[in-house]
Amino acid sequence: MLEILLIPAAVGVIGILSPKLGKSSDKKKIERIYKNVGIGIKEKVVRDGHEISKWTYPRFHKKNEIKDGVDVVGIRYTYTMPLGSSSKILDKVKEANIFIEGLNKPVDVSYDKQIGKVHIDVFNRHTPEIVNLKDIPETTGWKVPIGRNYKETIWHDFEKIPHQTVAGTTRYGKTVFMKSSMTYLIESHPKDVEFVIIDLKGGLEFHAYRGLRQVQFVASNPEEAYMILTQVIENMRKLEEYFKRNHWSNIVNSPLKKRTFILVDEAAQLASERWMDKRTKDILGACQSMLSEIARIGGALGYRLIYGTQYPTADTLPRQIKQNADAKISFRLPTGYASAVAIDDYGAEELPSGKPGRGLFKTHELREFQAPYISDQEMRERLMKYEVVKVLDVNPDDVVEYAEEDDSRGTNLVKFR
Repeated sequence: MLEILLIPAAVGVIGILSPKLGKSSDKKKIERIYKNVGIGIKEKVVRDGHEISKWTYPRFHKKNEIKDGVDVVGIRYTYTMPLGSSSKILDKVKEANIFIEGLNKPVDVSYDKQIGKVHIDVFNRHTPEIVNLKDIPETTGWKVPIGRNYKETIWHDFEKIPHQTVAGTTRYGKTVFMKSSMTYLIESHPKDVEFVIIDLKGGLEFHAYRGLRQVQFVASNPEEAYMILTQVIENMRKLEEYFKRNHWSNIVNSPLKKRTFILVDEAAQLASERWMDKRTKDILGACQSMLSEIARIGGALGYRLIYGTQYPTADTLPRQIKQNADAKISFRLPTGYASAVAIDDYGAEELPSGKPGRGLFKTHELREFQAPYISDQEMRERLMKYEVVKVLDVNPDDVVEYAEEDDSRGTNLVKFR
């Protein structure tokens, strides 16, 4: 008969670990926890003519180092489960957090039912309080660092998931995260990346970078956003025809190297209000519609959307954008409802107060992280070498020219007269 004894967390493992055990190895602590909590099989056996009860516990199999790059960040302890045990036993263990309490370290528990083994991953570090962008290593491809936790450095690959939403209350790291991503992308792909930035905080956050060779335009109000998005959509239509002529269905499988990032900071300013006049509402609605179109078909054409908003609702985070952005990031939010809208899960409302940069990253799983930090001064110092003299003002009557350039950098699709 299988039995599990779960001791309440308040008494928990703290009460079952003796002072002597506090100096024991993590392996010995794990095995003591198995016994004290009753994780195993209780069987009836006959010994000397008497029937007695015997507990069979998970049996140690091996241990391996856990690495984040070249750094050893923990140890994986693998145990063979007793015959007749069930994965439910591990579900109960994870719910009780007994290994985390007993070891006083971050612990991940997983169960491989095919081989009947349980993995106890014990980490020797906690999620850092601060992560500097300058300490993030270089990588290949179109990846950006999301941040670090006790386990790993988390990356987002824009070639696999083209679009990303970013939510978070003011002063909790949303804009800094966008700036760190922008800096990382420009330094990784100085010749092949370009940005269209819609900075609806009046241009205060990204105006300083309008002179970078990689920045096509910085829109600071809805009217400018409408103008530049109209041009982006026009370019997308022409690029679709170019793809059809070359029999390409996705830029990843083409020789084109250019990637265009549409970065929106504070998309809530694109949500119309009842008191607005019709023209304003039409402009805002058109902007949201064009951003939704970019999210729907732009990924295959090399357009990547980074869509940020302070307070996500159905009005500020349109369904089409949310459904096509499989990478969802949230920093602290005020309510569980906002968290559910932002990442399809609760938890952002429970992120610690007073810790900017602490967030949740949702793809197929939910992971907590500390985002990389970069100051405005450091960002300017790192990117000022890319500044060029160029015409920055774009009028609604300007003509967008289309060029099919076949050079080592790919096709340059946008030119302002």
